[in-house]
Amino acid sequence: MGKLGYFCDPEGQQLKQSMGADQLLELFDEKEPSLEEVKEAFEVFDVNRDGFIDETELQRVMCQLGLKEGVELESCKKMIGAFDVNGDGRIDFCEFVKFMDHSFC
Repeated sequence: MGKLGYFCDPEGQQLKQSMGADQLLELFDEKEPSLEEVKEAFEVFDVNRDGFIDETELQRVMCQLGLKEGVELESCKKMIGAFDVNGDGRIDFCEFVKFMDHSFC
């Protein structure tokens, strides 16, 4: 998430933005994030560090990013359902990697 200009505070409660227009343009020059960057992104969502992203964790990050799609918990459940391969209602790291791979294809 650092490449996106978002960093967690030490307590992990808030995302802090620190990206300018130049850095944003540089982000889109890259083809695909590294595995380390994907791990960092997953950790931003996985607040309780249980290895899964549930709808409330997704909602928290999406709201902090100002994305209207994340305001409704039901919308977050649907987003998770789109990539929840095993049907447990959560996104594990492997499912998150597949989501990221799909996003950059």
